[in-house]
Amino acid sequence: MKKRSDTKKEITKIDELFALSIRKLKNSDCSIEKMKEFMKKKDASEEEINDVINKLLKYSIINEDEMVKSIISFCDYKHYGYNKLIYILESRKISKSRIEMISKNEEREIRHAKELTKTLIKRYKNKNTVNLRRNVFSALIRAGYDEIVASQCVSNISISYKDEINMLKLDYQKIFLKVSKKYKGKEAKERMINRLVSKGYRIDDIKKVITKEI
Repeated sequence: MKKRSDTKKEITKIDELFALSIRKLKNSDCSIEKMKEFMKKKDASEEEINDVINKLLKYSIINEDEMVKSIISFCDYKHYGYNKLIYILESRKISKSRIEMISKNEEREIRHAKELTKTLIKRYKNKNTVNLRRNVFSALIRAGYDEIVASQCVSNISISYKDEINMLKLDYQKIFLKVSKKYKGKEAKERMINRLVSKGYRIDDIKKVITKEI
């Protein structure tokens, strides 16, 4: 049988942990697992942790369902894909069983990916067609979309031929100034062509710009 003083000490510790938990939740949402990690750092026992978690759940002070809804709304606002959503939920230590309840909505993925693509095209507007597609594709993958959705979004991206040639001319001038300092003649020409090809320009357009046909 526990002494009266011991019981009082246990209750005091739980009350202290509960107060600390409330204070933490005022600053940001916290999953059950994250809260457990927080209390472990306060040298709480498993029994104390469970008592505090149950108390937080009882009064709906900690609510993973609401937390998940908030994260989904945030991802919708940012036009993030399903993979990014899952990554954020896992990083916030949302329970695995709760995450598994979230299914992938293909219609939602395409809609948000297209919206994000519009923004990305503006961000990379100074790129030629190939590099524009590369940059938008990579950004979509980073935003949580799979390769199929990203490919669909970039397949029809292009800039006008006039803008493409103007960019080619500018890049050619920059590369010419660097290459001509070290190389001459045929070797210089080959190096310039290789660099421009690596930037995504068509070989026929490159040759025309170098020979000043366009």
